[in-house]
Amino acid sequence: MTYSQCTDPDVRVEEDHILTSDGVTLRMIDFVPPCDTPERPMVVFVAGWISLIDGWKDVLRRLTPRYRTLYVETREKASAGLPRRPARVDFSMPRMSRDIGEIVERKVGPEKAFSLAGSSMGATVILDYVSSAQRQPELSILIAPICELIYPFWLPLLLRPVPPSLYTAIKPMLKWYLGNIRVDKQKEPEQAKKYEGTLDAAEPGRLKANAFAIKDYSLWEKLPDITSPVLIIGARSDTLHGSDIVSRMARLIPDVETEMMSSNRETHSERMGDLIAHRMTKLHDMKG
Repeated sequence: MTYSQCTDPDVRVEEDHILTSDGVTLRMIDFVPPCDTPERPMVVFVAGWISLIDGWKDVLRRLTPRYRTLYVETREKASAGLPRRPARVDFSMPRMSRDIGEIVERKVGPEKAFSLAGSSMGATVILDYVSSAQRQPELSILIAPICELIYPFWLPLLLRPVPPSLYTAIKPMLKWYLGNIRVDKQKEPEQAKKYEGTLDAAEPGRLKANAFAIKDYSLWEKLPDITSPVLIIGARSDTLHGSDIVSRMARLIPDVETEMMSSNRETHSERMGDLIAHRMTKLHDMKG
């Protein structure tokens, strides 16, 4: 896809790359609308595990004409550039959290107000970051965050002995898991198709390395340390990020609001883009 599907014609789109402190290069797409000024806040958007920007085009199309948006592709994605010895690359959650810190430090001006937004594992990375970061966002808008990465017992047993070259052999089972557990394939066939597309585009070696690096990660003990404002958005039909998880998170984070949408599809819709923009405007008006 072209980035033009994610925005208006008068929005300037720049693809950029940042070299992180451990030698990994991350791709970012910077959407800069004509209304952007040094005083106007921006959004740093961190998508979920192996997500493609195509899955967020409806959200970005509503958000990017109103606020500068830096769309970040995390290190497990095929767009990331790895050093010569990729086997030594750290794909853990703390390392990805440091990536966000380095991006904020180098791409968001010291006087520029910003909010963070993200989905699924991207939202988890954001929560890990804000639990200890010195530079805090005005608001973190988190779509279906994951607080612990406990896999079904059979998944590590299946993945560990399989070399990346045989990824295609197990891909149908991974697609079944995403299409039947992650989303309701019968009710949301378009979303299931998008997730299947992300698996088709994934780089097998990184997928496996990242999956084992984040295995058994838990965020629960860090949530009370988060002092900046958080908005958690759940989906009623999402069994992986259900309403009970959202409620438990809300009890632990000191400054938090929650909102439930009807489905995973709705959290990827234009309504979500409008919601993020509305919250940004509300913050901007309050400060003005």
